[in-house]
Amino acid sequence: MTTSRQKGSGIRPKRNGLRRVHRWLGTIAALFVLILSATGIALNHSSDWDLDSRYVSSGWLLDAYGFRAPEIGASFVDRGYRVTLLGGRLYLGEREIAEGVDVLTGLVALDPLLLVTSRQQVLLFTVEGDLVERMSVPSDLQGPVERAGRAGNQAVIAAAGRNYGTDSDVSRFVPLEIPNPTEIDWSVRSAPPASLVNRLKEQYRGRGLSIGRVIADVHSGRVIGILGPFLMDAVAILLIVLSLSGLLLWLRPRGGRRT
Repeated sequence: MTTSRQKGSGIRPKRNGLRRVHRWLGTIAALFVLILSATGIALNHSSDWDLDSRYVSSGWLLDAYGFRAPEIGASFVDRGYRVTLLGGRLYLGEREIAEGVDVLTGLVALDPLLLVTSRQQVLLFTVEGDLVERMSVPSDLQGPVERAGRAGNQAVIAAAGRNYGTDSDVSRFVPLEIPNPTEIDWSVRSAPPASLVNRLKEQYRGRGLSIGRVIADVHSGRVIGILGPFLMDAVAILLIVLSLSGLLLWLRPRGGRRT
């Protein structure tokens, strides 16, 4: 009788101790389960909710990710229209109109079109900034585009030491012989106002970090750096321990002996 009680009294403290451990582990794990569940649902619906095309605007989070806007590459003005290159992104005024642009070399306003040139591309836009055509260096040209300008109402492109004029549709470039080269009004670089530079840099940073990436990093733990994945591994181990301790509590007898 006394021995049975002693055995029972020994089992109960162990069982209570296991309950306390299980309860604390469960409390800690619950927070991570909520985070993993919420971010997992968001990732499953990433395309439905356009998470990869929606961007973070929080300054501290952009700073934490190390997003910095580069310096202005080049800027040109012609007939009241300004194009500016910032980190491969091309802006008409404050509107982003193209990506993947290399070295900007010129702008010619040909109402109702804008002809923009880089070393490796010729781009046509409406005056509102809608892309009409984007061409790699046309085969009509003998090398990278060096600059662009205007002779009368005709756009002129310089490439490999020669001048080329456009046809009426701006679809072909033909060698152009101009007796007096000074008649060509070449576009020249123009420093944009500081206020515009600040707005473009702010906009550039705002397009650098998608909500989808942040959610994926939170889900994997990478949001807190290189130790994040190890933390999530620890959480996974915690959930395993929690599951095993719960199973033990369920399997062990409630009294000092099985009935």
